[in-house]
Amino acid sequence: MMIHVCNHQKESPVSVAQVTRLVKQAAKQLNIDVSGTMSITFIPNARMKALNRRFTGHHRFTDVLSFRYDGEPIIGEILIAPRQAKRYAAAHAVPYRQELARYVVHGLLHWLGHEDRTIAQRRIMRAMENDLLIRCGIFKTAHSTPRPANHDCRGRQHTAHRRPVRQRRSPVSCLLSPVSNGIFCSCRPNR
Repeated sequence: MMIHVCNHQKESPVSVAQVTRLVKQAAKQLNIDVSGTMSITFIPNARMKALNRRFTGHHRFTDVLSFRYDGEPIIGEILIAPRQAKRYAAAHAVPYRQELARYVVHGLLHWLGHEDRTIAQRRIMRAMENDLLIRCGIFKTAHSTPRPANHDCRGRQHTAHRRPVRQRRSPVSCLLSPVSNGIFCSCRPNR
């Protein structure tokens, strides 16, 4: 699997190399062995809110959107608003790097088909995130980022996470289309 990480926001720092390494480690731990490219794109909050409205019909902000594509060179796309990770980390005394890693893993699990619409599903998914982040060396213990299973990344009670699947065209991937401001990304996929 090729991994393409691109940062299209300036609100919060993102290490493309660290995210690429995390996705490779997580894919190995999850036994993901597919051909194609996984795109991880970091975007501003305003863009995320617009995409959430466009693809889910929800007129509110979300922190992670995952898309699964069939029959295209891009097999999936995870969109992340890192400013939310930065806010949550600051408000809850959690290292920003760990919180951002959680968002990446959360998006990857949604891409694989895991849901977190109910409290039981959220607990299962949170346990999977913690386990994966420990195995990838991000957390030392499962309690590295305490967060109730029924709360979202903003600390509010979670209602339902959005995971649009099988879209025909990438909403923002710089591999297939221009980003919202019309600039084409010069990034290259990382192996």
